[in-house]
Amino acid sequence: MNTKDVIKDFIQTEIVKHALDKPLDDTDQLVESGIVDSLGIMSLLSFLEERFSIQIPSEDLNPENFESVSTIVALVDRQQTH
Repeated sequence: MNTKDVIKDFIQTEIVKHALDKPLDDTDQLVESGIVDSLGIMSLLSFLEERFSIQIPSEDLNPENFESVSTIVALVDRQQTH
């Protein structure tokens, strides 16, 4: 599985405990639409750091980096290249 698929799978199976109306799209607004709440973000953060062996610095813990699957993938990619 690639990074995007791993993140989507985690969100759909571990954070969203109910079926979504439609498949999760890369650009769906996760927080704004209520798919992910603040506790979900914390769970996602822990998962990302463990799964991808990265440390996300506090300056990257802003809502813009967790808006969508695409922005989360970009965040992980940036941390993996450091």
